[in-house]
Amino acid sequence: MEPSELTPAEFDGVRRNRYRPRIPWARVGFVVLVASLIGGGYFWRQKVRADELRERIRAQHVEHVAPVLEALEATRIALEEKVLGAKAGAANRLVEAEAPLSALHEKNIIYLQVRAPELASEEGLRAAIESEEKDAVGACLGLELTPLAALYDVPEVLTDKWLARVDDTNDMQRLSVREEQLTRAIARELPALQERVPADYFLLLLVQGKSRLRDPVDVFLWDLEQDKLVLRSRTDNRGRLITVRSQIGPKSDSAKAAGDPIVTADCSIAAHIKAQLGEPTMDLATPD
Repeated sequence: MEPSELTPAEFDGVRRNRYRPRIPWARVGFVVLVASLIGGGYFWRQKVRADELRERIRAQHVEHVAPVLEALEATRIALEEKVLGAKAGAANRLVEAEAPLSALHEKNIIYLQVRAPELASEEGLRAAIESEEKDAVGACLGLELTPLAALYDVPEVLTDKWLARVDDTNDMQRLSVREEQLTRAIARELPALQERVPADYFLLLLVQGKSRLRDPVDVFLWDLEQDKLVLRSRTDNRGRLITVRSQIGPKSDSAKAAGDPIVTADCSIAAHIKAQLGEPTMDLATPD
């Protein structure tokens, strides 16, 4: 009888390495859970604090800034309507003034000089307002005029667009910086905006052409408190440059006109406005 062939034994159970320590999964899971709860609680508290700070920023904006922005917008809309309405009603005849020049001193007067061709649309008007250049009319009138463009010039930190960006972050440091920026702007920049509204008068010079040097200019003056047109008149450049002769040394220069033609035209317009408002002026018109 031959002996049976030996075969290797096979292990039917789960193979284990008796030398490798077992991982305590239950303990690891507990630690991960606790860490998640702590981290979640921290971020939740951060969000709560961020929400409180955001509400504080919004409340500050609503209390101090929003009323001024609303007043500026209402004034801009009202004045734009007057400008666009004036283009269809050219001042071909003199209308008796109902406000003396003396009544305009110490008043908040909004001012715009614009060419009639620029009033084809609201977009054209706004582009003209943004590109308005400083002139000499206010100085020649002896009045401090506030350009209409100043009603559109609002520091970014005071705008609604800036306020909306406080929702972009929960970072307390960034939100604290934004709160500080707003507080500083309210103290330093908001007072200048508050002085612009409410406006007392609106002076509009509507150039019926491309240049006030050679084209007629319609003058409109509104009393904004009464919402009433108190002056409507048409003028043109009646100013002239004064010829002067200078002599330095043995030779004398030829006679020449001194001054800027644009400034002269502005002062001519101002002289017309003064005359309509009851203040005597010297007529420098060139004789016919």
